[in-house]
Amino acid sequence: MKRNVDVIASRQLARHPIAVLVVAGLVGLIYAETSLAWGKDGHQLVCAQAEQSLTPTGKRWLNKVMAGGKELDDAERKHFGRSFALSCLWPDDAKYSDYKGSYEQHFINVPSDANTVDMARDCTALDCIIVGIQRALSYLAQPVDGRRQRARAAAALRFLGHYIGDLHQPLHVSNAADWGGNKIKVTWFSEDSNLHRVWDVGLLAKDGLDYPAAMVSLTVGAEQVASSKDVLEWMNESLRVARRHAYKHRGVLIASGAALGADYVRANSPIAKRQIELAAGRLAGLINGLADKSLQLPMLVAGN
Repeated sequence: MKRNVDVIASRQLARHPIAVLVVAGLVGLIYAETSLAWGKDGHQLVCAQAEQSLTPTGKRWLNKVMAGGKELDDAERKHFGRSFALSCLWPDDAKYSDYKGSYEQHFINVPSDANTVDMARDCTALDCIIVGIQRALSYLAQPVDGRRQRARAAAALRFLGHYIGDLHQPLHVSNAADWGGNKIKVTWFSEDSNLHRVWDVGLLAKDGLDYPAAMVSLTVGAEQVASSKDVLEWMNESLRVARRHAYKHRGVLIASGAALGADYVRANSPIAKRQIELAAGRLAGLINGLADKSLQLPMLVAGN
């Protein structure tokens, strides 16, 4: 029976059409190599910091929704339900199992000469990160009645936490041609790597941003939690960070064969840290809005 609940919730999350996104005008076929945005440390930092920034109502709501996660995990994956921080790692495991349809929802890629995301151009298959975020929010805003819906809500919460982290890793909103930097092969402190991996784990590791030790070094202010909930603008913001910082070193576009090291860390680790803080604050704001029912779902995509 538990397996049936998993599969039903999986199919609903991965395949359910979202009319509100069509109204907003959405996005094209996209391709990217396997990645774990922000790595395990980064994703846990985002979700743990978000949890610390919740209102009392938000915390109660989070715990209640998380409780439904026992329907999602078998014996090998039960650790994902131990904390919100751990649950935010689950989507990178689930995209290879019952939630294969969620794979493309971890990123969105645009033409190399584009300075903004164009939903009609970049997500025509309605299968990109903003679709995943909207889908998760839509399910979390619905009443929950029964095991199937509890499992669906718990999965949606895990996806939401993970996707907001992904969205703020700049190379998850970046060039289609180079697969978000995956095809740009670089030397990172004398070791073979690629630009995407540098931003997933390299910068955080060199700056000591590991979980949970780095929690004390992060700052999530009330203004971040209460910030605008225009997810499309958040995507454009990440794209700007990718264009101005991630893809450049000393003002020059990075190409395969480049050697990156201490100078790149000094220039970009503060930016990576800021993106994690923004992700945590904005995720907290979304969860608080779901908890107190103040969140207006159409505005998240349409930018109203």
